[in-house]
Amino acid sequence: MKDDPNSEATRPAPLQRFAPLPEARQLLAGKRYKEANALCQRMIEADPGCADAFYVLGIISYEHHDFIRALKFFEAAVKSGHPEPGPHVQAARCFAQLGRPKQALAHIDAAIKLNPVDGYSLASIGATLSRMDRHEEALTFHRRAAQAAPNDPLNFFNLGSSLQFVGDFEGAKEAYQSTLRLAPDFTPARVQLSLISRQTPEHNDLQPLEDAWQKRHPADPDGGLQLAHAIAKVHENLGNPEQSMEWLDRGKALIRELVPSRQVQDKASFEASKTLARTLEQQSDTPAEGPLFIVGLPRSGTTLVDRILSSHSQVISAGERTEFGTCLRQGSAEAGQDMLDARILSGAAAMDLSTVGRRYLESVRAILNSPSRFTDKMPINVFFVPAILAALPTARVICLRRHPADSVLSIYRQLFSASAGYYRFAYDLESLAEYVAEFRDLVATYTEVLPASRFTVVDYETLIERPDSEIRRLLEFSGLAFEPACLEFQNNPAPVATASVAQVRQPIYATSSGRWKRYQAHLEPALKILRERRMMGSEA
Repeated sequence: MKDDPNSEATRPAPLQRFAPLPEARQLLAGKRYKEANALCQRMIEADPGCADAFYVLGIISYEHHDFIRALKFFEAAVKSGHPEPGPHVQAARCFAQLGRPKQALAHIDAAIKLNPVDGYSLASIGATLSRMDRHEEALTFHRRAAQAAPNDPLNFFNLGSSLQFVGDFEGAKEAYQSTLRLAPDFTPARVQLSLISRQTPEHNDLQPLEDAWQKRHPADPDGGLQLAHAIAKVHENLGNPEQSMEWLDRGKALIRELVPSRQVQDKASFEASKTLARTLEQQSDTPAEGPLFIVGLPRSGTTLVDRILSSHSQVISAGERTEFGTCLRQGSAEAGQDMLDARILSGAAAMDLSTVGRRYLESVRAILNSPSRFTDKMPINVFFVPAILAALPTARVICLRRHPADSVLSIYRQLFSASAGYYRFAYDLESLAEYVAEFRDLVATYTEVLPASRFTVVDYETLIERPDSEIRRLLEFSGLAFEPACLEFQNNPAPVATASVAQVRQPIYATSSGRWKRYQAHLEPALKILRERRMMGSEA
C-alpha cells in the first residue's frame, strides 16, 4: 500500500517550516522589483530552502518576460516545499508562453489539487486556460477570481472577455460595466463594451469615448489605438464612413510612430514560402484523416469556415494555434529568431519534418484532450503550408481568399494590439495593400504547385453566395460525410476567441461583400497599389 502523501509522516520537511514573505510580496505588488529581488536574494543566502523567495523571484522574472528563468524559480519553489498553489500556477503560465501545453496543463492540475482561493491564482489559471483556447474551463476560474477579489477591476474584465468568447454577450456587458464601476478609466473595458454594443443615434457611446480620448495618457499609444477603433465603430454604426476612417487613421498613426515596419521581412518570408512550395516533394494520394488547417488573411472568413467544419460530429476546433510555427522554429538552426523568419522557412526543406509534425500533434492533442480530428485556423500558418503538408501527410489545408479591396478594408478596420508583431502591415494602407498583393501571389503559387487533393482555395464571395454547394465541396475535400449541422453552423455552441465572435453566431450574410466601395475615396492609396499589382480591375 502506498503512503498517503498528505500524512504527517510522509510530508516533506520544507512544508513544515514554510513561511511566506509578506515584505517581499508587498514590494512585488508595488512593482518595486529591485528591492524585492534584493530582499529575496538575501533570504536565499540565509536559507537556501526559502521557498517563497524563489516564488517571488519567479514572478519578477515573469513580469520581465524571462519565462525560462521564471520557470526555474517556480520549480525551485515547488522543490523547496512551497505548499501554496501559486508556484504551480505561475509555472503553468511559463510553459504556456513557451509553447509547451502538456506541461502547462500538468501544473494547472497540480495547482487545482491544492485548492487555490486567492484572486491572483484563480485569474492566472483562467488566463492560462484561455491562452490554450480552453475557454469554457477558463470561465469557471474567471468567475471564481471575480468572487474572490471583487474589488479588482481586472478580474471583471477577464470575466467579460471569457463570457464574450462563449457567446454570452449580455453577461460580458455586465462584467465590463462592473469593471468600469471599479475603474472608470479602464480603457479596454470601455472599448470592448462599445464594440459589442449596437450603437444608434439615440443610444451610443460617442461622448464617453471621445472624453476618454481627450484624457488618455500620451505614454499609452495602445490605449489610444483602442479608443480610436471604438469611436470609428460608433461612426460606422451611425452611417458616417468618412469619420470612421479618419478615426482609424488617427489611432493607427499612434502605432506607426513607434513600431518599425516589417515590410522587408514580410516580403522575404513570402518569397521563402514560394520557394519552399516548389522545393518540397508532396504526397498527393493520402487519406484525409488528419488536421484541417484553415489559413488566409485575417478577416477573410477563416472563422466562418472553422465554425462550419467544427459543426461536424467528427471535428472539433483547436482555435488559432501557434504550435506548428513553434515546432518548426524549434527544429531549425535559427531557433532564436521569430517563427516567420525567412531563414526558418527556407531551412524547412532540410529539416526532419516528420518530427515537426509529431511534436505539433502532441502539443495540440495535449490541449484538446481528445482523439478527434481538429481544425487549426491560425491565419499566419499560410506561410507554413508546404511544410505542413510534408510534415502531416494526412492533413488538408483550406485557404480563404477575399476580394483584395475588401481584404484591405476589413483588416484596416480590425483592432490589432501594438504587440501583435506579425500584423504590423495593418497600420497604413500602402503597406496593407502590398501585403494583400503578396498574399495573393503566394496563393497563386500554391495553387500551381501543391496537390489539389490536399490544398484548396475558398473564395469568400463564393461561400456566401452559394453556401450549400461550397460547404458540401469543403466537406468532401476534408474527407467528411455531409451533415446538415454544417449548414447551420450559427448554432455551434463552441467558444470563439476572434474578432468574428459575434458574426459567426449568425447565419451567412452578404452585407460585407463589396463594402470597400463605400470607402473608395479614402482607400485610394491602397487601391492604387492593387491596380499597379494587377490585383484589381476597372471597378476601382
